[in-house]
Amino acid sequence: MRNRTRNPWILLLLLATGAVIGSFLGSYLSQFLPFLKYSYPLGIREPLYLDLGIFSLIFGFVININIAGIIGLILAIMIFNRI
Repeated sequence: MRNRTRNPWILLLLLATGAVIGSFLGSYLSQFLPFLKYSYPLGIREPLYLDLGIFSLIFGFVININIAGIIGLILAIMIFNRI
């Protein structure tokens, strides 16, 4: 048995790639499989403003994930487990 150390950056890269490719394929294939286009936005929908006098910060983050993106994330995790 060999000692396997997994790099978390590889997991992050695989997850990002799986989500992007899955979302792209979902939007492309939604004309044939309409259930792939259903999506749900996750995150802060309204920006959060923080005015500190010297400078202002605006926080906002939204992920619009669809069914195919979730499938891509699951496949990315499966690939990471096989590495």
